[in-house]
Amino acid sequence: MTTAASDPRRLLPMILGVTGMGVLTFNLIAPALPDLADAMGVSRAAIGLIQGAVAVPGVVLAIFIGYLADRRGRRFVAVASLLIFGIAGTAAFAARSFWVLVAVRAVQGIGVSGILSLGVILIGDLFPPGRQRRWALGINSAGLTMTGMVAPIVGGALAGIDPFLPFLVFSLAFPVALLAHFRLPAGSPELPPPPLTHIRSMFSELRARGNLADFLGLLPFSTFALVVFAGLGFTTTPLYLESEFGLGPTQRGLVQALLSAGSTTGSLSTARLAERHGSGRVFSFGFALLVAGFAVLAFAPQVAVAGVGLATLGLGLGLSFPLLQDVVTSSVEARHRGAAVGTFVTAVRFGQSFGPVLGSAMAVTPGARPTYWISGALTLVVLMGWRRMRAAGRRVVARRLPPAHPSGT
Repeated sequence: MTTAASDPRRLLPMILGVTGMGVLTFNLIAPALPDLADAMGVSRAAIGLIQGAVAVPGVVLAIFIGYLADRRGRRFVAVASLLIFGIAGTAAFAARSFWVLVAVRAVQGIGVSGILSLGVILIGDLFPPGRQRRWALGINSAGLTMTGMVAPIVGGALAGIDPFLPFLVFSLAFPVALLAHFRLPAGSPELPPPPLTHIRSMFSELRARGNLADFLGLLPFSTFALVVFAGLGFTTTPLYLESEFGLGPTQRGLVQALLSAGSTTGSLSTARLAERHGSGRVFSFGFALLVAGFAVLAFAPQVAVAGVGLATLGLGLGLSFPLLQDVVTSSVEARHRGAAVGTFVTAVRFGQSFGPVLGSAMAVTPGARPTYWISGALTLVVLMGWRRMRAAGRRVVARRLPPAHPSGT
């Protein structure tokens, strides 16, 4: 895949601008969720659909969008995704019916699927594997979480005026789309075969390179991470801060920003720590921090302690998630990278679809604190067993799928 940039670091701000729009989708609206429930006359248990609806299209479309990135080029997908995202996101301001808002958010999710895929694909294209790519993925994650840190503050302040006002911020996607058209490399797509043939070819390459077991194994891990983080963590938290501490939308946004502050710190540290201690150990430490963050939230007697728990939770995700992205981008060559990242995004979107609905329901019954205990226990099980599960997966793949021809086709 050829690029238009001799120094790929110059394109990182543009990549962050594109993918940062996707982060706004969830973080900007989170502090307003209780107020949106009141404004539309729905229960706290149902309001998670506002978040989950955005992720649903990605479950179905992410692989196809990745295929389009391979076939039509990265810039085409970025601009089209931003336009869909901006039109639907801004239209949500006028959608005062609950189910109309859910539907508009689902349309916005089509754009989100392309936006959040493109950053990882472009970094895989532009940066060589190893430390440089992990550094770039860490910078990308840090930039996104810094956006996520500001977004709930802005969203909470705007929601204090009108709970629908944060949706107008999505109009920022239009100037970003214009910049992306002129700044992002168009690429030189190799015109791959039809979608299903291209995806089969991708899996053949994974098998030939010995990466199939690790690639398949990271998919459920990614789904689980987003269920506990986006759902049981991020969606549960504003409801928890309201019910336990009586915080309004502006205060909720300020406290919830600590989640993104922790994630920014972790993302900036991933490449250096992985170089020094190995990716496996850093990944395990990240999941251990998730366990600790949920435990602190579960017993927090004061808002300040809850803030420590949120920062710890964010730090854990910031350390572990860029490593998953590194595995994806390094598993295949550029001609299959869009499809591979699209497959990964499908797993992520499944977690983001199911997690918020589960989180808002559990925040009501059995309640936020028991939900945090349950989340911490499940994460601890994953932490203790992920190495054994990876080894078992490699044995199964080695036994049932003999090596394919390196051409993969």
